[in-house]
Amino acid sequence: MTRTESRSRLLIAGTLSIANLALVGSLALAGLAAPAHAQGQNREAIVKTSKAAPCPSGWRHPDGSTSVCEPMGTIAPKVYAKKEKETCADGYYEVYRVWCSTKKP
Repeated sequence: MTRTESRSRLLIAGTLSIANLALVGSLALAGLAAPAHAQGQNREAIVKTSKAAPCPSGWRHPDGSTSVCEPMGTIAPKVYAKKEKETCADGYYEVYRVWCSTKKP
């Protein structure tokens, strides 16, 4: 193998390595940019972000605790708590400015 062939192979290998690093980096950043609350749930209790807001439809306060909401059964709509200035993910509706729910208010 001549010197020019070795240089060409090293140059190609280096270019491919940089391209792979760029691809992996962009995938990692895309994962970080995805909304964290996009998946609501209806199986466990959720801590309220505002004690003044009531639980969404299909949810209730367990044992008189006003800081938590729990689903009233498996048919309860999926919900997640949000901050007041955030917007709800696609397929979710804003309820009482602190919840995102799959059920329209």
